[in-house]
Amino acid sequence: MEVEGVPRYVAPNPYNYDKLQIATRTSAIKAMIKDYPTVPPMWVEWLYDVITNKPQEEVEKIIKEGLWEGPSKFAKAAGGTLNTVECFNEDFTPYIFPENKITEEVIQ
Repeated sequence: MEVEGVPRYVAPNPYNYDKLQIATRTSAIKAMIKDYPTVPPMWVEWLYDVITNKPQEEVEKIIKEGLWEGPSKFAKAAGGTLNTVECFNEDFTPYIFPENKITEEVIQ
């Protein structure tokens, strides 16, 4: 449907793929998403573009030396130690711990 004054969406093409390369990329990405369903689709696209556009020697160096393995230097670890905790009963009333007694029941 054409709407006057509204241009059609043009997908970004930063690597200047031609029509055949776009079709090949789309097919490969669909296959990778099917084979690796837990990997986010955007990561699959990035991986395809990197492997396709980097020199083969550089891709092999990344794989052999594990340059992209491990945590990112930009990611901050989440988590830590809890200083206080509130416990509730099934009806959401506050749980009262037996004085100075921690039992298996309380821990669970």
